Amino acid sequence: MYSIKEMSDKFNLTSSALKYYEEIGLLENVEHLNGYHRKYDDSHVDRLNAIECFKKAGLPLKEIKRFFEYERNMQKKSQNILEMMMEQKKKTEKEIKDLKAGLAHLEKKIKYYTMVDKAVKEGKKIPSWSEVIK
Repeated sequence: MYSIKEMSDKFNLTSSALKYYEEIGLLENVEHLNGYHRKYDDSHVDRLNAIECFKKAGLPLKEIKRFFEYERNMQKKSQNILEMMMEQKKKTEKEIKDLKAGLAHLEKKIKYYTMVDKAVKEGKKIPSWSEVIK
């Protein structure tokens, strides 16, 4: 059994985030000792690992909750799960493409400002942006 502090530390989440996950139904069957202290078990650890994985893939909490609802009835909802995962894969691939484009632009800016810095230090003419992007 794990306390809310142990779970917070383990997953780098605030206790309010864990309580919120419980409130919206992402974490179920959390034991409340004396009506106050929460106790988590290994099933909660597994669930939080899955939640964190989905969050890293860009899935919003609402969709994560829907995934777990579908998973509960996997025999009837396997197509829904597949569609959800494929749609998120497309979104993630687009985000990666956009990030790579942004990174390429940053690399050009770094190259340009490295040239500017060198020119300033050497008392030379500052290069134009067009010299970098050719």
